[in-house]
Amino acid sequence: MDGLASGFIPYEIKTSLVKITSYADRELRGTLYNPYFARELRFSNALQFLALVEELLDAIGCPQKAMETPGFRSARCESAPEEDAHERPALATFKLNVLFRQNASWQGRLVWLEKKSETQFRSVLELLMILDNVLS
Repeated sequence: MDGLASGFIPYEIKTSLVKITSYADRELRGTLYNPYFARELRFSNALQFLALVEELLDAIGCPQKAMETPGFRSARCESAPEEDAHERPALATFKLNVLFRQNASWQGRLVWLEKKSETQFRSVLELLMILDNVLS
């Protein structure tokens, strides 16, 4: 029986790998990898990154939303089109673990793999500010 179908969600599914390949003009570009998707998904801006993570969290059902997000969105978020045939080197790589989704935001842990340092974030805005601080 599939772990997700049985209600058990393996730790590996709860943790995503985020590779930032470009931050020119503070425009977040990179890839998101999670075993649930079984492939790297590209994003070309911060909103696309957040939408991909939100879609993943909804798909695995963990952590559960404390409230529904208001809005008009009904279309599925798509990965950014592939720009280069060759792989770009990562500026920074992070392990992202969203522990809670409360107050229409996320709370969790971010591990910067190159520096072997870990921090927690209490909101999506704080997560983006941490990424900006590392990449600027």
